[in-house]
Amino acid sequence: PVTLLDRQRHRERGIAPQVGRFAARLHAVYLTLPEFVAASRSNPIVFGEVESKVFQPLAVTGLEPDRNLCVDATGDWLPTFYCPAYVRRYPFCTAQVRGDASAMQSVILVDEQGLGPQPPHLFDARGEPTPRWRELMRFIEEIDAACRQTDAFCAAIAGLGLLEPFEADVNPVLGHRKRVTGMWRIEEARLNALPADSLADLMQRGFLARIYAHLMSLDNFHRLLELDVARTRAV
Repeated sequence: PVTLLDRQRHRERGIAPQVGRFAARLHAVYLTLPEFVAASRSNPIVFGEVESKVFQPLAVTGLEPDRNLCVDATGDWLPTFYCPAYVRRYPFCTAQVRGDASAMQSVILVDEQGLGPQPPHLFDARGEPTPRWRELMRFIEEIDAACRQTDAFCAAIAGLGLLEPFEADVNPVLGHRKRVTGMWRIEEARLNALPADSLADLMQRGFLARIYAHLMSLDNFHRLLELDVARTRAV
């Protein structure tokens, strides 16, 4: 169960081994804006519509539901694929709650199934933070900041009308034809037709480089297809 991280309740607890194996059934993983360049070298980056006109970026990790091609048979991430911060942050996440004077503040939650008795512990026997927890807390704070950047980026490209829905037809040598749906991408023709001031704004905010990383990453569907075919043959 996910609960508020508490230094007394969770004292002398560490992160359970192989905790990232929860992602073995994820065929797409949330991606933050600062990760685009690294992820684009191995995975297609697409956008999913969370609600009407609200989008989030996703690293595609599989060609069908419940099957992640970026992990090995045990569920551990393959070194040839980028492992998103969303996976590396587990078992922690953050939430916004209303604090004093009705101001919203961020709190850290933990999935207790991802904790165990093994060191390094997050908090010592007295409930004091350890160096390991301070390191993790910095990482969680960095991801929170990256999520805010990502929201701004998605709002900007959606506001400019750059996104279009698309499907990927996958025709493997063996097995059935697959069609990956529910994805959005930036249409390059719309990007090229933007007025100069809009392009300049995207460039100054660091968004234009990420847009091109996304566009180039779409070639990685072929890489996933090759891996899917190889695994089908091996079965």
